Amino acid sequence: MIKPAWSRILFFFFLFAGCSSYHPSSFEIDENILQEGDLVFRKGTSAASRVVLAADRSSGYSHIGIVVKDSHQWKVVHTVPGETDQECPEEVIKKELLSQFFASKKAVSGAIFRLDTIESVSRKAAEKALTLFERKLLFDHKYDLEDSTKMYCTELVFFVYNYAGVDLSEGRRRTYPAIQGEFILPGDILAYPKLIKIWGTQ
Repeated sequence: MIKPAWSRILFFFFLFAGCSSYHPSSFEIDENILQEGDLVFRKGTSAASRVVLAADRSSGYSHIGIVVKDSHQWKVVHTVPGETDQECPEEVIKKELLSQFFASKKAVSGAIFRLDTIESVSRKAAEKALTLFERKLLFDHKYDLEDSTKMYCTELVFFVYNYAGVDLSEGRRRTYPAIQGEFILPGDILAYPKLIKIWGTQ
């Protein structure tokens, strides 16, 4: 019998798991439409993504990140378990191109949303995301919203916007039998009423 602590880790590993292989994106995105702080959602291709979608039927997406401007390029800051590289063998917050975030092996569909607020708010959230990336925060395998020293994907987005003065979750939390704690899923962010869809595949 799996102990509750391990069941929590295993369940949420599959809930937010990614894929480390790089495959070119099959989506065409006009990057001229982007602004700092835009939110990117994707529906994954793996069995792990199906677990997420089963737990979060409200959104149709299994992963989320935030758009930042880095060296004159648009990139996505996000965090997933199991993705490491030679430069950093630990599961730290990632910063990658949109084409990598929406790589064909990782995503069957996706969308970009913008918060209807003054640009300075979204920029502040994006800048905070870059700060967390530079601090090399580790992935939060305990999925503990009370601990900001490690983070999972929706916790990261919630945290940086909350830092900028906006509670994207508006108190929405999920609980699961035999798993202690409360969790935020992509659908809890997507339900924020002031999000405007600026691009999507569906």
